[in-house]
Parts: sequence; C-alpha cells; structure tokens
Amino acid sequence: MYGRLKMRKQGKILKIIWWVYIALLFVFVVVKFKGSFYELTDRISTYSMQGSINYNLIPFRSMSTQIEYITQWWALKNLLGNIIPFIPFGFLLPITYKKFSSTISVFFTGLASILLIEIFQFLTKLGAFDVDDIILNMIGIVCGYLMFLVIKHIFVRDEGL
Repeated sequence: MYGRLKMRKQGKILKIIWWVYIALLFVFVVVKFKGSFYELTDRISTYSMQGSINYNLIPFRSMSTQIEYITQWWALKNLLGNIIPFIPFGFLLPITYKKFSSTISVFFTGLASILLIEIFQFLTKLGAFDVDDIILNMIGIVCGYLMFLVIKHIFVRDEGL
C-alpha cells in the first residue's frame, strides 16, 4: 500500500515538473518573452508589416548559414537555442506519461507539438514558421529520448531476474 502511494505521489510530482517545463518552454522559447512587453509588441508589429515574410519552408536554408558562422555567438545561440530547450521534452514525456514511452509515440507527439508551436508563431506573428526550427527541435527531442533510453537501460533492473 505504501509503495503505491509513493508511486502516485512521484507521478504527481513528475506531472507538475512536466507542466512547469511546458509553461517555461512556451514563455521563453515559443513567445520569446524577454521581460519587456514593449519588445514583444514591437516584434509583432515588425512581423505584421506588409511584405514581411515570417516563414521558411526550405530545409537547411537558415541552418546552413548558422553552421557556416558557428563560431559567431548569434549562430551558435540559434542552433543550440533550438536544440537544448527540447531535450527535456524527449526525456520527460516518456517518464511522466507511460503511454508515450515508445519511440514512435515520443517522435510523433514531439513533431505534432513542434508543428503547433511553429503554426502559433506564424499566426500570432510572435516568430516565424521555420522548417529548420522543426528539424533542430526534433534533434533536441531525439537527444532527450536517447538519454531516457540510456538511463532506463542503466537503472531499470531486468524484470526477468
């Protein structure tokens, strides 16, 4: 009985961690809130200007420039800023929600989430719909999921023993 209560409490804590992570991801990565509502409204008005394009549908268009200038802070920041924040997604999702622990479910849940983020940014003019962001975000999710698999392999005992 005690073990079951402990597991239920751990499950609730994991769900809190998951949803706090999702909220932080939304505020700082999706909306890119930097503490200034003026900057936020300025960014929206910039993307709303007539003739302004806030999408990239050509794979590796922006990424190739960033890789070329990887020694410069802006390029490294954009590449890592699209990978690192999504590592917890690939790690926490299968830990928090057991029904999403298979490779295929993590991959498609991650892809659907990223597509929703990119569509949200496009429609709200808070950012751009960029296929390169999708690729980089998915790299982060896959890295997180690989970490989950390695840790699971190391720490979870073989149930057959």
